[in-house]
Amino acid sequence: IDNKENCRLLVELLEHHYQMIWGENEQALEEPFDLCLLDGIMLKKYYQYIQSQRTVLEPIFLPFLLITPRQQAKHLTDQVWKSVDEVIFSPIEKPELFLRIEGLMRVRRMSLQLQEKIEQEHLINQKLEAKNKSLLTLATLDGLTQIPNRRSFDEMLNQEWLRLCREQQSLFLILCDIDYFKTYNDNFGHLAGDECLIKVAQTLHQVIRRPADLVARYGGEEFGIILPNTSAQGAIHMAQRVQAAIQTLALPHSASETSAFVTLSIGVSGGIPCCEASPVTLIKIADQALYQAKIEGRNRLILKPWKSE
Repeated sequence: IDNKENCRLLVELLEHHYQMIWGENEQALEEPFDLCLLDGIMLKKYYQYIQSQRTVLEPIFLPFLLITPRQQAKHLTDQVWKSVDEVIFSPIEKPELFLRIEGLMRVRRMSLQLQEKIEQEHLINQKLEAKNKSLLTLATLDGLTQIPNRRSFDEMLNQEWLRLCREQQSLFLILCDIDYFKTYNDNFGHLAGDECLIKVAQTLHQVIRRPADLVARYGGEEFGIILPNTSAQGAIHMAQRVQAAIQTLALPHSASETSAFVTLSIGVSGGIPCCEASPVTLIKIADQALYQAKIEGRNRLILKPWKSE
């Protein structure tokens, strides 16, 4: 403070009530503290350091109490007043000193409690966000196959339809149906049927590699593949790759009338969307193509270009 002796006396006075850190250099300020008592010399010497500490700890309140001789009061600049939270003049009156310290410490405790509450709320918000994300994932994924569900399919198809309508770019849709899936369930059981659906879904998901594309479980044993910015040739190529991947998967299906293994019937439709029409029309045409593939013997693909009505 004014001198080492006064500083020692002040420490002896306060150490019965507070844990004290006594120092004459920057190392003392590097120790964690709740209130800093300093004189004018320390304030001038470590002004920049004190301000940086305040900035780092914001919004937590870290009080600084300046102790200075009363005759120095007229020499205190605006900068000094702004850099400290309280000023007490020496010679120090003990009641006033404790009153000032307790006032600053009370604000400090309130600040720490508020910060703790903010951190707890932040943690709660993070947990809520994680839970909401998890719920959103559950809402958009098929529970069995863990690929996007019908809701995701409908939302993306609507979005891409409107976007590509504005941009006048093509949109193609592939509908796939597992051939003789009912007889598969009847012969091998529903657990085996579920496993078949999972393997087919995973295979389709591996084949569809472009981030813009989407493969989804459309319903039952049927899957839908949305192909934005894709030509008819590109859609046919993708459908052929899907069929080849399922053939490579080679899931035995002795109850099939088409093959000894699980196969797919595929309907393909697409074109440049029309803003006056609905994507439901595209689904309808692709479904007609799928139906034609079935009645023509299954394990094949049919392309029906979409045309606005």
